[in-house]
Amino acid sequence: MSTPAVLMPGNIAGVETRNRIIRSSTSETMADHRGLITQQYHDFHTRLARDGVGLIFTGHCSVHPRGNYIRGMTALDRDEVIRPLKKLTDAVHAEGGKIFAQLNHAGSQSRDDSIAPLAPSIVENPQFHRMPLAAAGSDEIWEAIEAFGNAARRVREAGFDGVHVHAGHGYLLSEFLSPVTNRREDEWGGTLENRQRLLLETYKSMRSAVGGDFPITNKIGLWDYVPGGLTVQEGRATAVMMDNAGLDAIELSAGLMSPKAESAARYVGVTRRRALQDKLLHRVFAAPVKEAYYREEARRHKATARSKTILVGGVRSIELMSEVIEDGSADFVSLARPLIREPDLVRQIEGGRTGQVDCVSCNICLMHEGSAPLKCWRESNIDLLNHAWARIRGRV
Repeated sequence: MSTPAVLMPGNIAGVETRNRIIRSSTSETMADHRGLITQQYHDFHTRLARDGVGLIFTGHCSVHPRGNYIRGMTALDRDEVIRPLKKLTDAVHAEGGKIFAQLNHAGSQSRDDSIAPLAPSIVENPQFHRMPLAAAGSDEIWEAIEAFGNAARRVREAGFDGVHVHAGHGYLLSEFLSPVTNRREDEWGGTLENRQRLLLETYKSMRSAVGGDFPITNKIGLWDYVPGGLTVQEGRATAVMMDNAGLDAIELSAGLMSPKAESAARYVGVTRRRALQDKLLHRVFAAPVKEAYYREEARRHKATARSKTILVGGVRSIELMSEVIEDGSADFVSLARPLIREPDLVRQIEGGRTGQVDCVSCNICLMHEGSAPLKCWRESNIDLLNHAWARIRGRV
């Protein structure tokens, strides 16, 4: 029997991966109050490596104290964090895995009330409705750019195999790209070229810090889910610009979002049988939500890209994972929620598993971001009851 395409080795800028499956960045809520990783964080990622994931993208890590998103977020804003992260990367490598650290600055999407969020303009954040107190000054923008470079240097010193940068989902880099949140009239706003400037300067800062032989990849929001936002044509142009600048891989996703958090569609691919098995009675007679909702954009980008293309977003059938590799839609498949439900999914595929994954995209795991460590809440009736109680009390 031939090896499925998704289990074939891959390569990103010289980093060899044992298969084409990436653990997509998902916030872990497993750092302490200083932003230092805990043993739980260490064990979480080490298990993914042991269970065969080809490449792990960590959850987003803050590059600057003002860039913190939420309680439990990992910090990469000072050298103190390097030593515990080096223990993690050593452990992942010992299990045969590869790991990139995702860097991020939350911008006005920060849910940390203790900081004054950085933002391009005084515009309410579309997802969490936080209003920045002031537009970022030029010196603050350059400080953020330098922070990305310094964080990338720490990533390399901590033994990671590469850097993955979050430029989507409404965080700072995404906010500068969007005409909704970027109302500036200086060199950082207005035209698309000016709105792209922060992303490009951030890349230059990181490349200078880590050198030309260290992989740098991006998650890029292709369009906004709010009126008047970034268009798909602008998103495509930004992906092409960053490909030409020298990025080693691009993961195509969403930009600004409403409170619905559209980048993580609910109930993707859930059949009637799956709904019954997982007690989703309200979904029994509903049509399944389309899988792989960024597939066509990934295929379009890959057709002309120099860098590798990563497909993320609602991939829920094992056959589809190989299909998108075989038909040229993408070079890698990036999974978030399925690997929360089934960390050993790769081993199951190696053993001949076919069909749908167990994840039903109920998004309960994402609701507890910042209040509980990342896990699947559907595997235990007690966890489901605890979730229901948290909802009743307004905690999630």
